[in-house]
Amino acid sequence: MDDPLRDEIDERRWVEACWRADAIRDFLWRCPDGSTVLEATRLSEDLGLSLASTYRLIKIFREGGTVTSLVDRKRGRRKGHRMLDEARQKIIRATIVRFYLKQTRPPFATLVREVQTNCIAAGLEPPHLRTIKARLEDIDLQRRAK
Repeated sequence: MDDPLRDEIDERRWVEACWRADAIRDFLWRCPDGSTVLEATRLSEDLGLSLASTYRLIKIFREGGTVTSLVDRKRGRRKGHRMLDEARQKIIRATIVRFYLKQTRPPFATLVREVQTNCIAAGLEPPHLRTIKARLEDIDLQRRAK
């Protein structure tokens, strides 16, 4: 797990991570050889986390974790992260350029059907329309307007 740099963390999340570290240190000091479920449940209630998340944070901290390893992270994928394989990426890009970026632009639904048809013809599973829309929005606005 990549720890963020201290200057990349907003103050509220940093204070919370410090508070978590103090609570876990206190817990580990009281229960150096392990804990009962009751003690771990109390800690999870104090932290406002599920029992599984609490055990995960304890494990991270025991393995030499730092305060930054306890920072609450945003859920989901990072912005700009792409999961699609390169073959389908190429089909989407080529279809957008060849079919959609014209003066007489077809409706978006037609672009979606065209991309899905091209993927099926290539023996690939067609991407979701949100995927196609995201790739279209990646193209520079000025280029789309031309």
